[in-house]
Amino acid sequence: MNISYDYITEYLNETLPQSTGLLKEMEEYAKKHYVPIIQKETMWFLRTLLTMKKPEKILEIGTAIGYSSLVFSEYLKEGGKIITVELNEETALIAQKNFEKAGNTSIKLIVGDGEDVLKNSNEKFDIIFLDANKSLYTRCMYDVKRLLNKGGLLIADNVLYKGMVANDDLETRRKRTLVNNLRSFLYDLAHDEDFTTSIIPIGDGMTVSVFKED
Repeated sequence: MNISYDYITEYLNETLPQSTGLLKEMEEYAKKHYVPIIQKETMWFLRTLLTMKKPEKILEIGTAIGYSSLVFSEYLKEGGKIITVELNEETALIAQKNFEKAGNTSIKLIVGDGEDVLKNSNEKFDIIFLDANKSLYTRCMYDVKRLLNKGGLLIADNVLYKGMVANDDLETRRKRTLVNNLRSFLYDLAHDEDFTTSIIPIGDGMTVSVFKED
């Protein structure tokens, strides 16, 4: 679900360039099989950020079928790499096949729990992208700060979750815990003096936070 007006989303989709090749195939697969991938307008916003940032190392929590990993890989510095983590083994297998189909050797896929990977890693990253279980977002902040380079970007997707986070009337009882977790995450992140944060009503809602220099 997109949180913007339908006519705005339709206009953006018509205006922004269409994907081709493997990315287009993956978009069609995701639509047919109800696999959540980053939405088109979100994807192009991230392309813009990565063009400016030119990262060397990216950590992605939540691979799905590997769509965003392949997009991100286009903007790595020479010799750069992406570590992406997926809990679902079947989905991870599809992602790995997509990486192989693309001939991409800059992406390392880990099948496992993103929280465990964050806790047990000692690598430093220029970008950390959170697109997984929303309860993880708040719990992982200590490790995000430990692993993110100064001046690095923390990006979190789906933070407005179908508008429910901003409007109690849209919230369902089944999603109450998820919504409360995201509200806590957004408040804490917006008031965290270690970050400069923007909450962006694009796609399903996104935060972009710059880890401040010393």
